[in-house]
Amino acid sequence: MTRTQRLVSLIAAGAILTTCAVSSWGGGVPGLLKNKKIEKVSSDLMAVIPRLMKEARIPGLQIVVIRDGRVSWHRNFGVRNAKTTEPVTDDVIFEAASFTKPFFAYYVMKLVEQGLVDLDKPLIGYLPREDIEKLLGHPLDENRFHRDWFEKITARQALSHSSGMPHGESGRPYPLLFEPGTKWKYSSEGYFYLQRVVERIKGDKLENLMQKEVLDPLGMTRSCLVWRDDYEKTMANGHGFFGTPEEFRKRTESHAAATLYTTAQDYAKFLCAVLNGTGLRPETLAQMLTPQIEMDKDKDKGLGWCLGFGTQTDANGQAIWQWGDFGIFRNFVIAYPKERMGLIYLTNSAYGLGIGPEVVKHSLGGQDLADAALKYRPYDSPVYQLGWKIEAKGPRAAGDLKGLMRKHPDIFDRDAIGFLVENFQSVGKLPEAIAILEVNLKAHPKSGSAHMGLAQAYLAKGDRAQAGALMEKARTAVEDKVEASVIDWNMEYIRALDNLIKLDEDYLKKIAGDYGARHLQFKDGRLFYYREAGTYPEPRPLCAMTKDTFFIEGVSNFRIRVEFDDKGDPAKLVGLYDDGRRDEIPRNK
Repeated sequence: MTRTQRLVSLIAAGAILTTCAVSSWGGGVPGLLKNKKIEKVSSDLMAVIPRLMKEARIPGLQIVVIRDGRVSWHRNFGVRNAKTTEPVTDDVIFEAASFTKPFFAYYVMKLVEQGLVDLDKPLIGYLPREDIEKLLGHPLDENRFHRDWFEKITARQALSHSSGMPHGESGRPYPLLFEPGTKWKYSSEGYFYLQRVVERIKGDKLENLMQKEVLDPLGMTRSCLVWRDDYEKTMANGHGFFGTPEEFRKRTESHAAATLYTTAQDYAKFLCAVLNGTGLRPETLAQMLTPQIEMDKDKDKGLGWCLGFGTQTDANGQAIWQWGDFGIFRNFVIAYPKERMGLIYLTNSAYGLGIGPEVVKHSLGGQDLADAALKYRPYDSPVYQLGWKIEAKGPRAAGDLKGLMRKHPDIFDRDAIGFLVENFQSVGKLPEAIAILEVNLKAHPKSGSAHMGLAQAYLAKGDRAQAGALMEKARTAVEDKVEASVIDWNMEYIRALDNLIKLDEDYLKKIAGDYGARHLQFKDGRLFYYREAGTYPEPRPLCAMTKDTFFIEGVSNFRIRVEFDDKGDPAKLVGLYDDGRRDEIPRNK
């Protein structure tokens, strides 16, 4: 038995864990295209991809199709920047986003082979207490913190998203959402925790470790977990809802869940290593690809997670998959280990995942269940169509929303309205956002959230009187009620705008400084706020509500408070959110 045959048999044995999910799909699943000549597949893709990109408004794309464990076809389409129209070439770099996760998992499995990591040993045993508490942002014995749950988290649970750790949620105490190993919930924080363990064991930063032990051995010469100066000439620009190219995001610190820069052909070297059993013993790789847990909400669809990849089990057998989403870069990879065939595509667009099912259909066959399970809208969604029409024709076009809400109530729900409003507001198109919200309020006149949404739009416009009146109506609404604390928070913001406080410049200079990833800067007589990898790329001016509490000019849902030590010196910066969450970072020494 060859190494590859041995690996396939081991993976097939592992897949037995999820065969109970296969039967519900029966014969209705499209077959794989493994017997279709690659020349015909490539011909189909050359016709299909440009059409999809045009209809989905995707500027640029790289794609690789793998057969028999090697790249059988690859192409580049479109442009890396919609304004400069520079073409996408083999060397153009994309943000891989969550493609980083299975890549990191592969490295962790190397450490498992070396006896440096035990998949089932609690991770807390690898790190000193001070490192753990720095990660959490508070002591281990913090009141109401689930220390008992935290002490159970293992590498296996972190890699399979069953650790219960957050994914974007924050607060004090550190939020653990369930007992480890009992449920599935996507969590980048679990990967970051494991990253800290790996860096402690190996005594170096992750980007250096993976460069030497994974990237170099696999020949991934164009890839890196942090920004490289040479990317300046070949990086693709990401594009948002309106197709505007964004500035490069030059990440200087690696994150095991997210920061890989790569090309489709470079990432294919990693995927081929997985499919061919390169770099790991067959038993180790089979363990990596064995399903560990089902995605709770999709048990009937055969979706789950192994160590690093998602899993999809249907009439075609087991596939492994992962999506990448950094907002303006969206990507997809799927492969069938037994057949040693796979697909990778990278896009520089917020619409990139909307074409996933069609690209999978024409390149591999079978089905892409992930997009629907993850609630990504298809490229031809009526939500996108309406947004583009409003962009082109102005606020009056928002009137179409009334009929669309009646025709597609399941599509034009609260999430869809919020999506459209957020995108228009993010580029300063407040009249369009307000027009959408007014139609929504007329359709839901008793809704507290509909009143509150429109109130916040008027607040962003600067009409505080109208905003306040709508908030008070939200307070008495009988449907979709808004918590009184949220309304009170926003009314405080309005009152603060009406009564801004002027603080002494020497005092502002005193509290200015670095607080971990958060920074307060004093210039031109004002205090400015900046957070690394935050929402805003440049420092934003602050306004004082009290001597120690500030809000970002034009931002109502977030505040910062400076806390002082016994000597009266600034000691920490506390982030306060309108939903009651809070986090804090000590001042750098």
